[in-house]
Amino acid sequence: MINKFFFTFFIIFCFADNVHAKELPSLFTVNIAADQYTNTNDGLNKAFNQLLKKLSGSRNKRYLWRVGDAKLNKIDFVSSYSIETIDGNEYLSVEFNRATLIPELRKINMPLIGFSRPVILFLIKIDSGEGAPSFMDLNNPSDSLQTNIQTTLNEIASDRGVYLELPAFDLEDQNFLRQTNILFSPAQYIQEKFYNDELLSFQISRVGINQWLINGDLNSQLSIQEDMIQDFFREQIHLFLDSFLSVEPLEQGAVGDRLILSINGLESFEDVQAVELELDKIFAIKSRDFHFFDRANIEYQAQLFQTTDALLKELRGSTKLYVKELTQDSATLYLEYLN
Repeated sequence: MINKFFFTFFIIFCFADNVHAKELPSLFTVNIAADQYTNTNDGLNKAFNQLLKKLSGSRNKRYLWRVGDAKLNKIDFVSSYSIETIDGNEYLSVEFNRATLIPELRKINMPLIGFSRPVILFLIKIDSGEGAPSFMDLNNPSDSLQTNIQTTLNEIASDRGVYLELPAFDLEDQNFLRQTNILFSPAQYIQEKFYNDELLSFQISRVGINQWLINGDLNSQLSIQEDMIQDFFREQIHLFLDSFLSVEPLEQGAVGDRLILSINGLESFEDVQAVELELDKIFAIKSRDFHFFDRANIEYQAQLFQTTDALLKELRGSTKLYVKELTQDSATLYLEYLN
């Protein structure tokens, strides 16, 4: 089970000192392995279902049911498809049409997450009992267990449209992590040094013959066999992402919030154009109108599809717009443009 309840202080998280998430340029591209579909139509339909998971941040089947109830033909939204070979394996690569799909999903009240996606960093300590415990390093997987964990992270990242990353340690990191000082926190050190929106830290320890225990932000409670670690790991990460990415749709008939977006830090007309492009990528904004403009600041009156919290959750991933303050009484969200 996940030990941390990450969203208790959600608004504080949004106003943290750093902006970490990355843009996902392949958001509307889905790759389906050759052994996962029976024919082209089946592959295209499965690709659409996976795209919904990426766009909504949810594995909940109710969103697929809404598509069925609305009688949307999934294949109508395919822009192109082809057979691709990736790392020696064959995939059906499908590109979907954002311009035609998003308006239809809006009509059925589908919660959507834009192009900026969070970076989840993993600090994983392995204690096999055969030597000194060590932390998993992106560039140096030392055995099949670590290689399998990396493979699982890559699969989930592709499936959910997020970044799941391991740190790549340099010599200084390795020396720090060898410290036995009880005041030294490896998790704090890694979280402060490496690009991340959230850190999951846990230890995988061998406690008997083919018996392993997982403790930390992921906790197995009881020992499990090595061949069960990947399945446990996969399900727990999916459960974490279900909560972390969740955007609840409005109740039927409810109207999204209105607020002013006040953006500082502009130095040129090119900056204004960049802000416009960045706002275009944010799915939480339904419409916006100019409210105020001067040399260093621009304000928009924005109508949201959903709540302000949904917008904040999406903005936490922007690499261009840094959330400074939300003033509730004036319904103003202050942002800094990161030039």
